[in-house]
Amino acid sequence: MKTIIVITCLIVMQLPVMAQDQDPSAEWSKVNIGLGIGIDYGGFGGRFTVLPAERFGLFLGLGYNLVGAGYNVGATYRFLPAKRVCPTINAMYGYNGVIKVQNASQFDKAYYGASIGGGVEFRTRNPKNYFNLELIIPFRPQAFYDDVDDLKNNSAIEFQTEPIPIAFSIGYHFGL
Repeated sequence: MKTIIVITCLIVMQLPVMAQDQDPSAEWSKVNIGLGIGIDYGGFGGRFTVLPAERFGLFLGLGYNLVGAGYNVGATYRFLPAKRVCPTINAMYGYNGVIKVQNASQFDKAYYGASIGGGVEFRTRNPKNYFNLELIIPFRPQAFYDDVDDLKNNSAIEFQTEPIPIAFSIGYHFGL
């Protein structure tokens, strides 16, 4: 419920901006392909985005997530699509956590669930192309945390890093 309230407030705050005239000379691409690193790119991979409307996009990310193929499907909302700097929010489902244990691949596993995020598109001189930076909050399944705890309690495993509750992504997109 809190998520719905937050999203509604963000959209309402955006109404005055939506009423402003957009730059009619600004070009936008209805389809783009991005290469990047992050959950929304399937790990190390690519993201295919279709924009049925200038502000709304649907995407599919496919890549390698350190233990195998990773994927994510989702939607994104672009607040200022005609501007060179465009804030975005998104929601997705797919891989959002990985456990990788060196020299003990029997513990390697990918975890799937919902994630939400926000970011910024930085347009290049060609307005169809852009850099995308995002901060993502993954809602990982309890099995992920249970498996991390089991590994911490395993004396044969040396734990070097703790999982962080957020993720980042960066990519470059080409308009088609």
